[in-house]
Amino acid sequence: MPVPIPEKLLPYVSEGPLSEAWTVSDWSMPEETPPFLIQESVAENAAWAGFDAEAIAYLQEAARFIANDEDFTRLAWHCHHLLFIGDPSRTTPRDWPLLTDLLGEYGGAFYLLIAFSGLPRIRVTHQALGIPESVARDTYKDTLVWAKHYRAIGTFKDNAFHHPSKPHVWGLDTRILPWLLSHLKGDLYRVGRLQYKVGPHRQKLRVYLNKATREIRLIAEAGLRFRGDGLFDGTAGREDPENAWTTKLTEVSGKVTGTVIHPGGKALREPISLDLNAWELILQEGDQILEIHIPEDGPLDFEACGQSLRDISEFFPKYFPDRPFKAIVCTSWFLDPTYQELLSESSNIVRFQQECYLFPFPTKGTRNGLERIFGPHVGNLSAAPRDTSMRKAVLDHFDRDGVLVGGGALILPDSLDWGNQVYLKSFD
Repeated sequence: MPVPIPEKLLPYVSEGPLSEAWTVSDWSMPEETPPFLIQESVAENAAWAGFDAEAIAYLQEAARFIANDEDFTRLAWHCHHLLFIGDPSRTTPRDWPLLTDLLGEYGGAFYLLIAFSGLPRIRVTHQALGIPESVARDTYKDTLVWAKHYRAIGTFKDNAFHHPSKPHVWGLDTRILPWLLSHLKGDLYRVGRLQYKVGPHRQKLRVYLNKATREIRLIAEAGLRFRGDGLFDGTAGREDPENAWTTKLTEVSGKVTGTVIHPGGKALREPISLDLNAWELILQEGDQILEIHIPEDGPLDFEACGQSLRDISEFFPKYFPDRPFKAIVCTSWFLDPTYQELLSESSNIVRFQQECYLFPFPTKGTRNGLERIFGPHVGNLSAAPRDTSMRKAVLDHFDRDGVLVGGGALILPDSLDWGNQVYLKSFD
């Protein structure tokens, strides 16, 4: 028999992404206050994620406010159930509603407490696996990164950031919840400066390794269309009918022939042939790779990135031998080769790019990464400050009608020689 929805929750639960499994979550709800709303649990969870005493006190206030209302408590348990007890694939937490009208200033804190509710279980999992406590804590701290983001600039709506209620309070934007589930389900780990997650290689690019020299070449699958400048046709909304070409890939008489990607990040029109007696296919679409993600809590320190890559090559084989990977891959706004023209050679971004085998990434966007660069100013670039070399270079680039489209990068763990630009040197 369906469990009725309390009247004040009807606008939030009767339809939409929170309408899933209301009756089922009611069956699992404890008679007492849910553990994640108990004051001691809030303090412990928040401390594990790196929150300070002031933040913890505020979140305890929010938990008390929610726990003192039977209907709010019921909604909190329902959200916890959807993410951590039921099947999370059946809900879309990034589309969960703002709860300002229901909870006032605690609307964002509500979702932060829901994120915390997954911590006890994953901590047990990490302890059972022997994951170092330092790695576990660093991984959880991404929650703090995004809570600070919410506190500083609020939520993103209508191409601008705004505080949904009282400004500068602790909380989470719901669009971050799917990302944090990667941490709370044990899929993603932070090791040093970088975060990593095993997943499928999604690019239609093959990697061939020279058996003798250990050089690699990225070869495009057949049917891709590139512009004359080596980017995907249609990138940033621009097509190139006069100069674009469609890739072909053939394997005949022991040779593979196709479009090669230069490690500087662009496709070359002239096809190349590789002798399969000398070159072997080591990666193709669908193979397992290790995805890189960049925590938003400090500079992209070049040496720290190199150390992280060295450490991760040992971390996953040691703790997750059942998650083998063939390469380390990243797709991001900061991998646009244009930054090598805009920033100095000593820039961390430029130096990072030059250690990787870059490849083009198809996107219609023309100004990728602006939220990371300009934060709250992203909705009004005409008033954005030019207070860093990055911001000044990007705004000057836009004044010249330039675009920033992002890109991709690949690294083979076996050929990691951070600081020596092995891919660029072996190609040229």
